[in-house]
Amino acid sequence: MQRLKIGTSWVRGVVGEALTPDLVVDFACAFGTWCDGGAVVIGRDTRGSSRMMRAAVTSGLLASGCEVIDLGLCSTPFVSFAVRELGADGGISITGSHNDAEWNALKFVGPDGALLNAVKSEELLDIYHASHFRLAAWNELKPVARDGGLAARYRAHLLAALDVETISARGFKVAVDFCNGAGAETARPFLEALGATLVPVNEEPSGIFAHPPAPTAANMRVLAEQVTATRADIGAGLNVDGDRVGFVTRDGVALSEEYTLPIAAGARLRRHPGSIVINLSTSSMVEAVAAKHKQGVRRAAVGESHVVDQGMAEGAVLAGEGSGGVAALPASLTFDALLTLGLVLEEMASAALSLQELVDRLPRFTMRKHELPCPPNVVYKVVEAFRTRYADHDPDCTDGVRVQFPDAGWMHARASNTEPLLRVIVEAATAIRADALLTEALAFARRTMKAAGEP
Repeated sequence: MQRLKIGTSWVRGVVGEALTPDLVVDFACAFGTWCDGGAVVIGRDTRGSSRMMRAAVTSGLLASGCEVIDLGLCSTPFVSFAVRELGADGGISITGSHNDAEWNALKFVGPDGALLNAVKSEELLDIYHASHFRLAAWNELKPVARDGGLAARYRAHLLAALDVETISARGFKVAVDFCNGAGAETARPFLEALGATLVPVNEEPSGIFAHPPAPTAANMRVLAEQVTATRADIGAGLNVDGDRVGFVTRDGVALSEEYTLPIAAGARLRRHPGSIVINLSTSSMVEAVAAKHKQGVRRAAVGESHVVDQGMAEGAVLAGEGSGGVAALPASLTFDALLTLGLVLEEMASAALSLQELVDRLPRFTMRKHELPCPPNVVYKVVEAFRTRYADHDPDCTDGVRVQFPDAGWMHARASNTEPLLRVIVEAATAIRADALLTEALAFARRTMKAAGEP
């Protein structure tokens, strides 16, 4: 894997290799310059390297004349909320998100509380590469401010977006795996306010992760055991920076992250009708839920900033991806795992159904995902070949090539934003059809790569 990755709204890498203090300071100076020396909120996850990076970020922001408001240990959606609540000029969340412990990253939040979109990210990168930073004089440097009771206001903000009375009437028992991340301190009073009993798993904010951080079904095995052992109504696996969530049924079945968005959509659309924005690789289950509520779904490029930015522009009420990331617009302008958990509890309570029963009501699709190593000088030739091949199918070329077939199956081929890979995702009504779509797509990709000189 590349040891430094720069994408829309973030920069991440392996600490001590590509991600150095010098680089972090320079990016913080660039962001402080982009904010024109205004107020910037910062927060960090539990990784040991996050303390070092907080010092570097603080130094760079102070040097550029910014007022730094340090929230300490907190989630990315909390940083987003604080930016909006305080009227700050921006925010930086120091978190490696779903990456392993040796990685860390800076997530850049704009004054609207959303991650920087593509245009704003380009502006920031231009400042960084030019190294033309705003530097404050010695008598213009400002002190660092600390969190002043924002946690309670954030919790109230989350509760205001939910039907608290309906959820509380059910008295749920909820097992939550925090993966030793930043969410436990906020989650406990939040669930208490929803009348729920918390069963904590991996609650200690040690930064030594009990398992890989992404809330996938494979990473929720221990959580599934705790759900059945404690007879919890539901299990929730949170990402370490509190932006993504996966779920476990009361029978101990760990669900794919693809189920998070369609189930949360049911609750959101029940009380807030409107459109939904998802990415090109997200399951068609979301479209089925939206159709039930007579609402539309639009697709955007892959990435949180892309779906949220398009959702904001179109006035959507929900934006999300199949990764377990959901933003309830406009209440939340970043993916928020706790708010998503609240929406799922609300849907269970409103429908008087268990999580498994909600899953059973969704249409059955089979999704397959595959990656092919492919160098940058070849991968876009492969993507262009897909576009040419499926030109008669009116492909969506917003991000790679996505083809919708008449039988409700689809194929999406795209170049990875972070690695030298071609990603191929397919979905169909049956496993046989999904396997056939994937086999056909991979065979075509390999033939194209071979013609381009790749073995």
